[in-house]
Amino acid sequence: MRREFGGTYRGATTDERREQRRRRLLDAALDIIGTQGLSALTVRGVCEQARVGPRFFYESFPDLDALAGDLLDEIQVAALDSARTAIAETAGGQADKIRAGVAALIVALTDDPRRANIALAQAHGSEALMRRRFVGMRRVAAVIMQEARLLLDIPEGEDNALTALAQLITGGAAELMLVWLDGGLKVERPVMIDVVADYVVDMVDRLPALAEKLES
Repeated sequence: MRREFGGTYRGATTDERREQRRRRLLDAALDIIGTQGLSALTVRGVCEQARVGPRFFYESFPDLDALAGDLLDEIQVAALDSARTAIAETAGGQADKIRAGVAALIVALTDDPRRANIALAQAHGSEALMRRRFVGMRRVAAVIMQEARLLLDIPEGEDNALTALAQLITGGAAELMLVWLDGGLKVERPVMIDVVADYVVDMVDRLPALAEKLES
């Protein structure tokens, strides 16, 4: 059996070379899934595009579902990080911070059409990827709850209304962006961002009434 040289080669250690190969595989998967669809992803194809030998594929990923799932996670986490940064760096009131976070999230997801396609559309073609999408949406919902708690000074433990709010926002915004991406909402992106931001601000304003209804 061949063994990979364990020292430094061309200035890179074994771990660095392994991470470089993983990065190339993720980049290749982004291009293949994002432009041709999930059904076009094969081990041979992604390895050829990444210029990585097939044996090194399994060094980084157990199967294609894991590769696509890790790519989806990466896209979602990057978008969330952009939203959190925008909220933290935006001066002004609650509505200003919400709008900044919404805009940053949507821009991060849709600036690259390939990333938008993977995050919003391609997951529907795979049970494994759909499970990862659900995890990602719960991650987004958790961030919404955290930020809403901070912005509105909501005490710990009052979670029913926050949970309902976060799920309504996450599901509604994701479906609207999917319709927009598919051409069903024929508006420019800034308009779509304003629509989503208005929806989120209105939902947050309705939080006290929602809490009262859920506890009645």
